[in-house]
Amino acid sequence: MRDLIFPPGFLWGAATAAHQVEGDNANSDWWDWERRPGTPCREPSGAACDHYRRFADDVALLAALGFNTYRFSVEWARIEPAEGTFDGAQLDHYRRVVEAVSAQGLIPMVTLNHFTLPRWVAARGGWRDPLTPTRFERYCRRAVTALGEEVAWYCTVNEPGVVAFGGYLGALGFPPGSRDVASWKRAIGGLVEAHRRASSTIRELRPGARVGATHALQEWEANAGGRPVVEYLRRLNEDVFLAACADDDFIGVQTYTRVRVDAPEVVAPLLRRALATPRMEALLVPWVVRFETSRAAGVAARGRARATQMGYEFRPEAVAATIRRVAALFPGKAIVVTEHGVATDDDTERVEFIVRGLSAIHALIEGGVPIRGYIHWSLLDNFEWARGYAMRFGLVAVDRRTQQRTVRPSARILGEVARAGRLQVPTPEPHAPSGGRGPRDRAGGKVLANLRKL
Repeated sequence: MRDLIFPPGFLWGAATAAHQVEGDNANSDWWDWERRPGTPCREPSGAACDHYRRFADDVALLAALGFNTYRFSVEWARIEPAEGTFDGAQLDHYRRVVEAVSAQGLIPMVTLNHFTLPRWVAARGGWRDPLTPTRFERYCRRAVTALGEEVAWYCTVNEPGVVAFGGYLGALGFPPGSRDVASWKRAIGGLVEAHRRASSTIRELRPGARVGATHALQEWEANAGGRPVVEYLRRLNEDVFLAACADDDFIGVQTYTRVRVDAPEVVAPLLRRALATPRMEALLVPWVVRFETSRAAGVAARGRARATQMGYEFRPEAVAATIRRVAALFPGKAIVVTEHGVATDDDTERVEFIVRGLSAIHALIEGGVPIRGYIHWSLLDNFEWARGYAMRFGLVAVDRRTQQRTVRPSARILGEVARAGRLQVPTPEPHAPSGGRGPRDRAGGKVLANLRKL
């Protein structure tokens, strides 16, 4: 075995999102969307994990496991249930959450928007409405003021590329379910402006806090024919948002898998020209999105790649590829892995995902990349949006009938890594394969076996 030593002050945490764990978020667009006939939602969120009432116990559990950071979101739909009406009781509630996190010795990392919108904002067009960034700025001002000076890390918008692509191009079954390029691009502009306004507000109110956004980034692969599609999707799902964050204190990286796009090489020039022509773009892009979504699901279903419950390729090292790209775009800028995790019922797979992912991250740290933390997704099994409750991402299992929490071995393993600031991994065997496509890696199983000996 060999030790991978992480830097002093490294952030070790787990994350949640308000709508996914709190329960009864009835003033949000997602609450309506889950119940609307014809949407792809498998089930409503309901009481979720009842984290709204049980947050103190959940935070105490996270601290007891050995972590030092809790990333969570505050809910705009609760704080401003009607336009211009701010609920003081809800602001007080989230202030108590911050106090509970700090009292346990954890660093609070607050996300101001994690996918959901107040119902009244959605009714006005959501992120397509040019006034939404101004409304978001006003909400952020109230929230940041109420949360107090103990919050040293702020994430303005979670995965803006997913919000725009999933809701306004109809790719992921998110509200409002638009399927046109014009809506998508208006939402992109709204999200970029919202981030800029929120960042400016936080710096004004809390000049000592670190501010950034969190980005859904893929490890992209393509053959010559598929490269125009990859370049196009990466530019509008990732690069436009990264460019807006050039002045941020950190870049939040959230990577779960690798995505490959293949097409006959002969179509590449045609695709490139079509995607650069607005009229053809409007016709082509929705078709590409539907085709790629169904194709990826088919690959997983046919067993051509080891897949997670989400249908993603099991590829924990993908996070290293996206970090390298961010580091090349922003040399010297702090990077935090704000999400990394896997949906699986087999906790040894989760251990393997963590060990392989951290090993890849550590190699980058040794190479001089300024990675400041690793926040696992997620603390609890939760509501996975349109997929419902079937996806098991949690370090802690939740029985939704009784709301009983059960700590998985992966939580104890990652907690011990966090407590020690080091990870023990097997010494690589000479000429051992390094890819992610073959049989299950044995590292996670060895770490789990070693823990059981303690």
